[in-house]
Amino acid sequence: VQEPVNNVASAAGVARVPANTSVRAARTPVGHPARTQPESSDIPYGMPPHIDPPYGVPLVAEVVPKKKKRGIFSSILGNKEREKPEIPVPAPIPPPPPVPTQRPGPLPYSVSICTPIPTASTTAQGQQPKRKGGPLSNSGSSSLPGAFQATNRRFLTTTSIPNCSVCNQAATSFLATLDKKFHPNCFRCVGCHQVIDSSGPFAFMTDERGEKNPLHRQCYSELYGVKCAVCMESIPAGADGKISYVKHPFFDTEQMCPKHASNPGRRCSGCHRFEPIGDGFADLGDSNRCVCYSCCRSVVVDSEDAKPLWDSVISFMEKKLRLPIWQDMRNVPILVVGFDALNDQLQNSSHAGSSQIMTRGLCLSEHQSGRRFEVPRLTFDKNRKSFRPRDVEAKGYTYFQVPDADKINPDSSVTAILCLSGLPSDLTASVLAHEATHAWIKLHPSFDIAEPIPPMVEEGCCQLMALLFLNDGLKPASLAIHDDKGPSDAKLRQYFKFSIETDDNEIYGTGYRQAAKAYANIGIEALLSHVVLYKEFPET
Repeated sequence: VQEPVNNVASAAGVARVPANTSVRAARTPVGHPARTQPESSDIPYGMPPHIDPPYGVPLVAEVVPKKKKRGIFSSILGNKEREKPEIPVPAPIPPPPPVPTQRPGPLPYSVSICTPIPTASTTAQGQQPKRKGGPLSNSGSSSLPGAFQATNRRFLTTTSIPNCSVCNQAATSFLATLDKKFHPNCFRCVGCHQVIDSSGPFAFMTDERGEKNPLHRQCYSELYGVKCAVCMESIPAGADGKISYVKHPFFDTEQMCPKHASNPGRRCSGCHRFEPIGDGFADLGDSNRCVCYSCCRSVVVDSEDAKPLWDSVISFMEKKLRLPIWQDMRNVPILVVGFDALNDQLQNSSHAGSSQIMTRGLCLSEHQSGRRFEVPRLTFDKNRKSFRPRDVEAKGYTYFQVPDADKINPDSSVTAILCLSGLPSDLTASVLAHEATHAWIKLHPSFDIAEPIPPMVEEGCCQLMALLFLNDGLKPASLAIHDDKGPSDAKLRQYFKFSIETDDNEIYGTGYRQAAKAYANIGIEALLSHVVLYKEFPET
């Protein structure tokens, strides 16, 4: 007996039977004799009168496809169905990962990052909206005549009700998300194994097999989020599900909680990395400055260690760049000084108020002779991870007095080169290359002290020389990672070059880029000679 059916209902939803099929109800007597006529009027609506009511008779649904009608053209073609080409279904394109936003940070040498956590949400709980009907309507699906309830329920148990992705048991009520289905109680965080509230967004991670697994947003932050380089704690996500932090512009692992921005603590004098709480950097004993242990591998805290670097700068300018070296440049005093001594000299120079590079070095040529200031003489003790005096009796300090200027041209004579102490060797060398360019310009025979060169032009040329020396004037840097787990020497050198190339200061950054453009066209000697004579960059 065949009875057409349009809908098959279950607690999990409504499944439709294709129009070209029918359902054949096959019954097997279970303890009831066959009857030809019903004795009461409780026969379910829709049952033919010659079919016995299914009292205790389970029915098995069997889908029988209808035979397709064939016309005359089918006979001519030999009753062969014309095959339709299968249209390949393209694979779903995964959504792009969240893109962090970046803006200038609240501190020097920092940027502010806002990274969204990968989040998802659950869809409707595997149940269709309620419809008016019979006994199954309370479960959220439409009802069918009672004769077919058992049939539909058994049919959907084996074919339509999905299994939970966690326990692999049938789920008549489920949460659909992450391309999976979960029992509400099986929807648990893979980090803490607690049930996740499906009413709000949650985080997820993707394993090596490409499967997505749910996580609380807090658990995601602790397991896969950003660790603060200062307090070593996980940076929590905000109410909007995003992680905000202050980051070093170059070193990817140097992130800091926003709460530390108002009181950031100390940073390395060389690479500007954040000093961690509890395991601090080496203290210089100079204006609360410190040096990280990566920079301490080659730190310069004595003028005797700076003199070979100056000689290498002069040799680079003379032999590789083919620049003439003026007489007074070879024997000019090179002094590694503390922060206070350098800034005291800055206040009395025309460069007062200049940015970062001038707080690290200074070419003394516009100062009165006879000035006396303190010069540190220290060395770094690797075992104690601290600085100690090189001369115990002098307590690590000596004094220097600026000599008299050249009587021929006292205003333009270079009396000394100052460099800030506590910088790694590569950075010290680049500062000396910068100051050597100032000295070369001031000692040039055509230099006119009465017509000063604009700061952007002169400082841009000096920054260009510093970058050229970092590129070609030093031996290859080591790539080895040491016990301090900080950046390698090669990584530090890369950062020093990065600082020059990306400087957004109008004098130093813009000046460098204009100088580099002119250097690419006419070379270094023509560029510096043009600047001395015409006080401007050449037109290119």
